[in-house]
Amino acid sequence: MELWVVVTIIAATAQTIRTAIQRQMKGALGDYGASAIRFIYAVPFSLIWLLCVLWYFDHSIPKLTFPFFLWLAVGGLSQIIFTVFLVKLFSYKNFVVGVAFSKTEVLLVAILEALILSIAINLQFAIAIVIGTISVIMLSLKENLLSFREIRTGLQSRSTGIGLLAGLALALSVVGFRAAIDALASEELMVRAATAGALGVIGQAFVMVGYLFMFRKQELIDSLSEWKPGVLTGVFATTATGSWFIAFAMHSGAAVRAVGQIELVLSIAITILAFKQKITKIELTGVVLLLASILLVVLN
Repeated sequence: MELWVVVTIIAATAQTIRTAIQRQMKGALGDYGASAIRFIYAVPFSLIWLLCVLWYFDHSIPKLTFPFFLWLAVGGLSQIIFTVFLVKLFSYKNFVVGVAFSKTEVLLVAILEALILSIAINLQFAIAIVIGTISVIMLSLKENLLSFREIRTGLQSRSTGIGLLAGLALALSVVGFRAAIDALASEELMVRAATAGALGVIGQAFVMVGYLFMFRKQELIDSLSEWKPGVLTGVFATTATGSWFIAFAMHSGAAVRAVGQIELVLSIAITILAFKQKITKIELTGVVLLLASILLVVLN
């Protein structure tokens, strides 16, 4: 097994645990507070990671250019939007379905690449998009019944819109972060990944704290009060971010995110074992179809 695959699996595992903690804290902290702890408490651990990498490679921080900050801003803001949307999804569907909705990002990345790079969509790609669309429809069914009425209701539901926006935001964040890493002039991929990861988290934490201070002070206070789960979230968030960034530096973003879909399998396990929630046959079928569509994209 190639190293980037192992690193990606570590990233997906850490991200699943981090998301599970955020879901548990949603009730106490609200949507924005539960989203903020993912960034606020990751700052010290991200800085420690950066310092350790610079010390190990005896390297200084690479020259920071305007394109780097531009792409970092695109990736960072998109990831904040994705995180808020993902936390909001937990109000409409259970844990695994909320995560599954965000996985439409892989298909959206493929479509954006086809449009931006003028890559023709072949039959296999088209089939993957159709299967992915069907899976999203199945996951949007409120009553878990396959009927025209339920499909129409599901497509018109607020959760479906939020899910698709979450996927789009995550796709933009992947593109932004990958471009930011590539914009750094350093032969050491670990240095580039650590620099982009640490500076990105600092910027995201600043934005979230500023927003909460101006508009949701109580959620900010609650977020700082609940420091124990916050620290735990920060540890897993840093592990996930660091691993994702290293994987992005080693391989293409589309391939990395595709392997990262193992997060769905881990989410099912957490849903059943930790949250004691049941997965319906239609929801499970939707997840399987989504994975199948992603596999078709990867093998395309």
